[in-house]
Formats: sequence, structure tokens, C-alpha cells
Amino acid sequence: MTTYTLYNRLGSGGFVIEAVLELAGLPYRMRLLDSAPSTPLPNSFVAVNPWRQVPVLDGPDGTRMTELAAILLWLERQHPSVGNGPTLHIQDLAAFHRWSVFLAVNIYEGTLRRSYPARYLSEPCASNAETLNSVRDAAFARNHAAFLVLEQHLAAQNDPSHGLCGEGLSPCDIFAAMLYAWHNERPDLPRCADLTHRVANHPQIAPLWQRNFDHRLARKWVDRPSMVPTQPA
Repeated sequence: MTTYTLYNRLGSGGFVIEAVLELAGLPYRMRLLDSAPSTPLPNSFVAVNPWRQVPVLDGPDGTRMTELAAILLWLERQHPSVGNGPTLHIQDLAAFHRWSVFLAVNIYEGTLRRSYPARYLSEPCASNAETLNSVRDAAFARNHAAFLVLEQHLAAQNDPSHGLCGEGLSPCDIFAAMLYAWHNERPDLPRCADLTHRVANHPQIAPLWQRNFDHRLARKWVDRPSMVPTQPA
């Protein structure tokens, strides 16, 4: 099978795609950008993605995909192992479509408003500290409201070990866990916290999680030490 190419930077959303490729057994090589999360990507990256965001995934046939949710949906169509493999499982396909888009539109975008509030303001508001903080606070509150929707869905599952798409680990669970870890733990979201803990401690995900997030998140979600893997060639 020809190799995928994933463009990302440590601690960014491409972690989800990296984890899905790993768990689905799909060969890939990483193109890590020398750039820190919450900072603008270099102007040169416009040649890869005109919107200057990661992740970007190049397919074996030359297809270039952007937008995290779109990449997940595309990979599920291309490879049975993404939804019905030995590790990843999508029991409810409608839920997979629903939550992929919900996470991208209502939580991931809100996280971007918190990280880059000036993008959403015109001058001179974009240089006003009080206004910037107001945008961040509003984005956090909206994100939290969206997580409460996830919390209710998880609480309604027949089994507390089930995820967003039913029994087994789905790509949406990995996506939600990353976003919740960025949101910071809250006492009214215990099911979201449990899901994040289960994802971070998955044997194949734990090393990837530590490499991406232990340097930037206050909470170290992985309970046990794990060997940080080398970058895929």
C-alpha cells in the first residue's frame, strides 16, 4: 500500500489523524512543521494549504485533503479498518458523521477563537486586550455548552465504556478526547473526562499522546510511562 503524507505540528489537531492512521494500520510519513501551536503558520505553508492550517493529508493517489472532519470521513470511505478494523470501530455510522461535524464546527472552531481571537475582530478591536479577552471568554463558554451535549450523549449510552459512536473506539472518540484535554477538565463533564482518559491510555495512542501533549498540557493524561516513538520516515 502506498504511503500517506501527514502535515502537522506537535500538539495540533493532526494528532487525531496520526492516531487513526496508526490504529487503522495505514502506512504514512510525517511532515512536522517547526512551529508552535497557537502561533500562525509560516506564510510558506500557503503552498500546501491556502487556509494555512493543519492537518493536511496527501493520499496515495495524490489527493490532498484538508479539514480534520473531512479527512476522517474520507479515510472511513477509503479503508474498512478505520471503521471496522481490529482496533477502530464505528458501530453507528450516522453518529460518526454527526459527531465528526459537530466537533469540528462547534468545538474545534471555538478553540481557534480562544487561540486566535484577533482573527475574529476588525481593527481597532483586534488590538484591544479587553475585547480579546471577551472573545476568548465567549468561545470558552460556547465550547463548554457543546461539551455538555457530548456529556449527555455519553451518559445515555447503555454501557459507560461506549463512546460517541457506540461500542468500541471510534475516530470521533479520539477527536473528542483531544478537544476535551485542550478545554481543561471540568467537574460537570465526568463522562468526557473518562473518555479522554481511556483514549489517552490506549496502548497504541499513549506514546503519540505524550509526544504531542505532555509538553503543553498541565495534566498528563497517560497513567503509565510509555516510550515516545520516533517520527515515521
